This record gives sequence, structure tokens and C-alpha cells, in this order.
Amino acid sequence: MWRLSVRSVRHYWALFAGTFIALALGVALVGVSAAALAATWNVPRPSGSHPSITLTDGEGAHHTLTTGAPDMGGIQTVLVLAAVVSAFVTVFVIAGTGAFGIALRRRDMGLLRLIGAGGPQVRRMVIGESVAVAVPATLVGCAVAAAATPMAVSGLNGTGLSPVDMRAGSLGGPLSFAAVCGFVIAVLGALAASRQASRTGPLEALREADLDSRTMTVGRGATGALLLVIGAVMLLLTPNAGSEAATPLALFGPMALTSAAALLGPAYLPSLVRLSTAWLKRTRSVPGLLAVEAVSTSRRRTASLVGPVLAIVAIVGTFASVMATTGATVRADDRQRTLGQLVVEPLTPGRGLSQEVLTGLRERPGVRAVSAPAPMDVAVAGPYSVWDDDAAVVDVPGLALTHRITAPEGSARALAPGTVAVSKEFSDWYGVHAGDRLTYGRFGGDPVTAEVTAVLDGGSAVPHLVLAPGTSGASAPERATVLLDEEHGGRGAVGATAARLNGELRAAGVKVTPTEEWFGASTSDQDRLNHLVLLVLVGPASVYALIAVAGTLVMSYSRRGREIAGMRMVGVGEDQLLRMAVWETVTTTLAGAGIAAAVITLGLWAYRGAMKAAYGTVDVSVPWAVLAGLVVACLAVAVAVAVSATRRLAGQGALAMLNTRE
Repeated sequence: MWRLSVRSVRHYWALFAGTFIALALGVALVGVSAAALAATWNVPRPSGSHPSITLTDGEGAHHTLTTGAPDMGGIQTVLVLAAVVSAFVTVFVIAGTGAFGIALRRRDMGLLRLIGAGGPQVRRMVIGESVAVAVPATLVGCAVAAAATPMAVSGLNGTGLSPVDMRAGSLGGPLSFAAVCGFVIAVLGALAASRQASRTGPLEALREADLDSRTMTVGRGATGALLLVIGAVMLLLTPNAGSEAATPLALFGPMALTSAAALLGPAYLPSLVRLSTAWLKRTRSVPGLLAVEAVSTSRRRTASLVGPVLAIVAIVGTFASVMATTGATVRADDRQRTLGQLVVEPLTPGRGLSQEVLTGLRERPGVRAVSAPAPMDVAVAGPYSVWDDDAAVVDVPGLALTHRITAPEGSARALAPGTVAVSKEFSDWYGVHAGDRLTYGRFGGDPVTAEVTAVLDGGSAVPHLVLAPGTSGASAPERATVLLDEEHGGRGAVGATAARLNGELRAAGVKVTPTEEWFGASTSDQDRLNHLVLLVLVGPASVYALIAVAGTLVMSYSRRGREIAGMRMVGVGEDQLLRMAVWETVTTTLAGAGIAAAVITLGLWAYRGAMKAAYGTVDVSVPWAVLAGLVVACLAVAVAVAVSATRRLAGQGALAMLNTRE
């Protein structure tokens, strides 16, 4: 059967070209993501000695942590998510093209069964075809990844997402991982398609019409229903899961729903298309009527054309919307909690505010309160482990004046030596409550065990660990928030007060900014960072999905010669065929985008419930421009390929196409 598999791939090269390109690019995406992730692990630690601390967890185990190493957690999280998106789209496209290829060749499979081939032999032939395509595709994908990795790592260094410059290391491990992933994905997709092929009956060889039969197999229906239930359960759990657990649920729940929508597509897409194109049928346009009947009758083909658009729009929309909503909600919550009218920062970033500046600021006329948490990196001992965490020396009463702070446990009073307070987020994560004893220590110092006197809820204004004034080892405050009295903090007076303080304190190397202006500038910087993260997350996968859309259309039109020849023979003109192709493409693309919009809406609805429970205000943000641009790109690529393929087929003689061996 191996020879038959190779000959089949050679003969139906146009049919397998889409799978080859999709698999090669998928391997390249996974390889580049793995190589970039490996580059973050290979970042050298700074030379020299760095402060360390040894803490004992609740089980008596000793842990020594050292500071000084760059924090690569942020860029590693982004790269892992990018790899997940790339892998998901790759699996989605490969599985879809594999099943679509078998559906387009059911007469061939029936002919094999007619001449005596058994089901196991047909399965081995299909798997052999997959191997024949997978081997060169993985090699090409690895070669592309090897060439693209240095440029990708250099591009990541230019974004500023990494705290230090990364260098691409040995590519042997990442490329081997990508090759294995690509080969496994191809073979698993072939296994699913081979089961469908082995069930093809001998009578399929006698069929002339390209009508679908048994588009919803038991396995396809059961898998789709299972994923539908999993996605629905994940979204139902999201609103009450808490802000930390809600994020993965809101991301992976829509992914499950997207897969379910694609698998169950042949069951509901014909009705959906007929409903959405009812207006087109009323126009009595021949191309429109032909397009509606084509997408309604060829259910498997329609589902395969909708699949790539559905996958990429749903995934990009979900990830981008969750990320944008998280950032917008946190910023809105910070702004709502901030009562101070001014923000004071050093003119030189990273320098910090001295105590002399803070003391002089508190003595200025019109200043009612100043809060300036002094950050400190600490290690915290828990029941089973020890971890790095953020702490700050805070004047709690002053912070409670400049920000809206509540105390679910204890009270927002000044901390005495030997006591600490924790944020509500820290309390929810680690189960620490008022009255507990907590062991922590600054790097280079000794462990300290303190009593937790309060749990404070103040959003990002409250550090995870709140230390008492006078605690040694804290850095200079990065900024201060100033609350003015009624005379100087009224509407119209804030700007004048900021200008006056700027003139008085400029010699001290600080700048004073009204809170509204400061939040506006901070929002712009955060939006730029979010756009960079979004580009890394879904940029390569979006390009890959556009190519997959084109490949699926090429596969489809490679088997439509007889169909178009029949329409030419009954009098359908070439211009009418071209308009039919455009209407088909518009219908399937918009159907995929519409289903994706429904999935995104469900995910955001669930995530909004979780954000509302965690924050006082929720700002749902959807990157409409990005999604609209992606849909337009999918539509442009699909129309270009469909028109080109239709023009090529229509330009051939009708009788020649009818006699052409497919």
C-alpha cells in the first residue's frame, strides 16, 4: 500500500498541496516558538555575588533563593501562549484538510473497495499518504524555522517585552520537538480520516454527483458534542472562578467551543447559510442562486471552508478581547480607586523619590496627604514552598486617604513593628488571613515571622505584602500620590497647583502631573505593550490561517472541474460563474466570522462576570479594528483564490473538463 500511497500523492498533488503547506508552516511556527522559549531559558545570570535568603516551608524543607536574575516570566508566558495558539490552529487546519481530502475522494475510495481492497488496506493507504506528505513537510518546516528563528529573536528583543536581550541557542532540541509535533499531528489527523475512508462503500464508485453522504459520522458528532459540553461548562464556571482562574477558563472555553462548532458544522451550517442568504434568493440572481445551492448542498465542503476563518477569528478575538478587557478593567479600577489629584515622579526614571523630597512635599501648602510605597523584593515561605513576591513599606493611613482602601479582615490602621498586612489577592491565592503568622525575608537579610493584622482590598495600589514603616532594605519610592485640600484640589485648581509645585520642586529632580493626565499617558504606554503582545501571540498564526484559507480553497476547486463544466454546458456564462464564486466565498467567510463573533461574545460574557466580582468596575474592550481587518484579509484572500481558480476552470473546454480524470 505504500507504493499506492506515494502514487496517490503524486497524482492528486493539488489536493495534497494545501496539507503540505499547512503542515510545513505549522511546524515552522511551533519550531520558532520553541526556539524563542529556549532562548529565554538560556539567558545568562549576571556575574558576581547576589544577595540570597534561606527560608523553611511548612513541611520543614529549606529553600535558598537568590536575587539578581532577570525576570523572564512575562515573555515566557507570552511565548507559551503563542505556541498554544499556533499548535491549536495547526491541529485545527490539518484535521480539517485531512477529512476534507477524504470527502473529496470518496468515489476513489469506493473504487478501491469495489476491486477488493479491505477497510484495513484503505486505512493503511491513507496513513501512508499522510506519512508521504508529513516527512518532506516537517523537513521544510524545520528549515524555515531555522532561518526565521534569529530574526524572530531579534524582533522580540526590539519589542522591549524581554528585560534583557536574548540570543538564539542550539536549535537541535526545538526543531526536533517541532518535527515530532508536526509528524504526530499529521498521523493523528490521518487516523481520524482513515476511519472515515475505510467505511466508504463500494457503491460510492458508481456515484456521479458530488452530493454529501454521511457527513456527520458517529465519531465526529460525539467529539463535537463532548467539546461543546466541555466549553459550556468552562464558561459557566468562569464568573465564579476568581480573577486568576477565570483567565484560562475564558481562553480555553472558547477554544473548545470553536472546535465543537467546526466539527458539528455539517449539521447546522446548511440551515444557517440558507437563513442568512434568504435575501439573496429573492433577487433571482443566477449566480446568487447557484452559490446558495452550492454551499447548502456540499455540506462538508462548506464546513471545511468555514473552519479556518472560524478558528483564527475566534482565537484572535478571544485572546485579544480577554487581554484588552483585563488591562482596561485594571486601569479603570485603579483610576476609580485613586482619590489623590496629583502624581509625583522623578524626572530621571528609576531614580526614586528621596525622603527629603517627600517630607518637603508634605509641608507644601494645600497638601493634605501623601502616599509613597517603598518597594522591596522579598521571599515568602508557604506551607509547601517558597517564592519571590512583591512587598512595600507603606504608611497605611496615608494610603487609605489617597486611595479607596477597604479591609475585609482587620482594619486599615498603621502597622506596628512585627506585623504585616496582605492584599486581598494574596489572601485569596495563598489562604493567608488576619491572625495568621507569616514568614518572609528580604534578600541579604534574615527571615522574619510577623503577624498578619489585616487583609486590604485596594487593587494594584496595595502590594501583596504590606510592611510596617521603618522596615529596612526598601528601595526609594517610584512615585507618590498627593491628595489636596478642598481649596487647592477643586475643579480648575488642580492644574494651577501642579504648575506651582512643578516650579517649586523642579530643582529637586521631580515632576508633578495631574492624575487624569498621568492615567492617560499610562494608558497609552499600556496599549502599546498590549499591541506588541497581541502581535507576538496571534500575528504568525493569523498569517498561517490566511494561507490555510487559500490552501483549502485550492483543494476544493481541484475537484470541481466536472461541476463547473456541467454548468457551462447548460448555459451558465463565465461572468456568472465568477460572481457565483464570489458569493460562495463571501457567504462562507461571513458565516465563519459570525460564528466566531458568537463564540467571542460568550467568552467575554463569562469573563465579564469574573471581572465584575473581582473589581469595582469592568471595562469590556474588544479590538474591533483588528478583528475587522482580519475578516477583510480572509475575505480578500478567499475571493482572490476562488476567482482565479474559477476563471482557470471556466476557461477550459466543457467537454474536456468532463473527460478529465480527477
